[in-house]
Amino acid sequence: MGSGLALGLVAASLGGCVGSRQEPGQATAAVADALADAGSAAETTRIIVDLLDGGRITGPAADVALFDQLQVLDEADRALTTLVPPDATSSTQRTTGLEAVGDVTDAVVAAREWVAARSGGGLDDAVAVPADADEVLARLGTVTSEVDAAVAEAGGR
Repeated sequence: MGSGLALGLVAASLGGCVGSRQEPGQATAAVADALADAGSAAETTRIIVDLLDGGRITGPAADVALFDQLQVLDEADRALTTLVPPDATSSTQRTTGLEAVGDVTDAVVAAREWVAARSGGGLDDAVAVPADADEVLARLGTVTSEVDAAVAEAGGR
C-alpha cells in the first residue's frame, strides 16, 4: 500500500473523530435539550413509583418502564459528553448538566432497585435500596430541582 493511500485512510478515519464547532447558543440549546430529557425521565420515574406504590402497575412493568428511562438518560449523557463547548460558559453548562444527568441516573437506578426489592427480589437488606416509595420520591424531587436549576442556568424553560 502506498504511503499516500495509507495517509488518506488515516485522515479519513480521523475525520469522523474531530468534534464539530458549535456556536455558544447551539451548545446551550444542546445542554438544555439533554436536561429536558433528564427531567422527563425523572418525572416519568416518579409516576411509575406512584403507580407501583398504589398497586396500579406490576413490578415487571415498572421495571421495564424504568429501564426505558435509563436509556433516555444514557442518550442525554451521551449528548453532553460528546458536546464540544465553544466557550467557558458552555463548558460550565455542560459540566453542570452532566452532574444533573448523573444524579437523575442514580435516582432512577435506586428506584429500579426499590421496584426489584418490592417485587420479591433479594435486595431487602441492601443499604442503597430506598426503604419506601416516599424515599424514592424525595430523591427524585431533589434531582428534579437540580435539573430545573441547570436548565435555568442554560437558559432553557
